Amino acid sequence: METSLLLKLFESIGFPAVIFVIWYVYHNAQVKTFEKIISNNFEILKEMLETNHYSATVLSRIESKIDGNLWCPILKKEISQ
Repeated sequence: METSLLLKLFESIGFPAVIFVIWYVYHNAQVKTFEKIISNNFEILKEMLETNHYSATVLSRIESKIDGNLWCPILKKEISQ
């Protein structure tokens, strides 16, 4: 159906129709490329978010240990002696 429509378009309009079709195909290819790039970026950002969440959790644990004044085992032995 599209080919017959394109042929009628070429017959009635001519060279501008050819330019339009070329532009349309190029535009669709660009849109697909940008969609792939955007989906890849979302995957990368999702992984970075998970990494940041893990890092924040570890830092929170370290901060709670510092606030709770938990010393390392070697230092505890030296103080208790």
